[in-house]
Amino acid sequence: MPDIALMTKAWRSGAAWVAQMTAQAIAEQGATIAFVAPLAEPLSREPSHPNLIRVTTPRELIGQHGKLKRVVASLLRIGGGLAAICKLRFSTRNFIFSIPEPLLFTLPLFALLRVTGAQVIFIVHDAQPHAWALGAGMRYVERGAHALSYRLASTIVALTPTVRQALVDDFAIPADKIVVIPHGPFSIGDVGPIPGSGRLLIFGSLRRNKSVLEAIEGVISARRQGRDVVLVLAGEPLSQEPGYWDQCLAAIARDPAGFDVRAGFFPDEALPELVAGVDAFLLAYQNFNSQSGVGVLAALSGRPVIGTGSGGLSELFERGLAGEIIDDTVTSESIAAGIAAFYAHDTAVWRERASRGAAKVAGTLRWDDIADQYIRVCRDAAA
Repeated sequence: MPDIALMTKAWRSGAAWVAQMTAQAIAEQGATIAFVAPLAEPLSREPSHPNLIRVTTPRELIGQHGKLKRVVASLLRIGGGLAAICKLRFSTRNFIFSIPEPLLFTLPLFALLRVTGAQVIFIVHDAQPHAWALGAGMRYVERGAHALSYRLASTIVALTPTVRQALVDDFAIPADKIVVIPHGPFSIGDVGPIPGSGRLLIFGSLRRNKSVLEAIEGVISARRQGRDVVLVLAGEPLSQEPGYWDQCLAAIARDPAGFDVRAGFFPDEALPELVAGVDAFLLAYQNFNSQSGVGVLAALSGRPVIGTGSGGLSELFERGLAGEIIDDTVTSESIAAGIAAFYAHDTAVWRERASRGAAKVAGTLRWDDIADQYIRVCRDAAA
């Protein structure tokens, strides 16, 4: 009989990694947990522990598949997840959700769980979606659905204080209903010291609120000012922003020598080599409150960040992340200035700062502490 069930539809990318490692950590801290999710990619991310019950749901289809096949696969995933949660309700009272199914299906599930006396702990990565699914004319419907999901939850877990405040300000959620628990460290092992290569990295989802276009323009500007830098872009363009990646590619075409484009899902096994070759991560987030898993990855890899305070980066800088802070109102000029300020210091200086930062962040973000907090939240909600 599991003490806790954790459900997510994610199976690859940083969001999946958060759920997988959270389930693993909770099990290691002594609670019995059922983990309901598609099989991880890569399989090495699969959580495994005697206290963990693995409930595998179907994956969605990605890549070149017909629309009907994709829809059927998604419905199978949704149906499998909902059926698993309903079955677990007979033996489990505490349910944690991270990146659940679309709200059309999640709202009735939350309501059913609450009506039957279960506790719903909802991990909210960001108060508002990175990209709205419905058009402007139906925005109020989608916004209302998000608000209802927050109200149906017994407890909300926000990854950063800024997400907590956004929930209070934008959706009038009572502050005492929200607990702040960061996600834990992502580490890819020792990748060596900063090489002084002149290469910068944008990694992860390539979307508008990461200011990818402004970053490209900023790198072009820095190169025109005589700075020999190359920007590596490794990740998947956001499908909900049609046309944005085309704008980025058009800008890159003006100075192709300044860019190393690796669009698409980036496998774990290639990460160490990717990070080893760069001097810093370029994270110019805007209107983005959730914790940056990429920022945590940068810190623990001994790489500084040229970035804003958004995306939870302000909290990471406070924890010890090394880097050059740029204004949250991102422009190509502010990014070019940030690059110039970063390279005004010798590589040896950044190596020392990044090494100290890695040790500080590793000391303040621990999976065992985070798992204990989730276990306490479940016990407090039940009480």
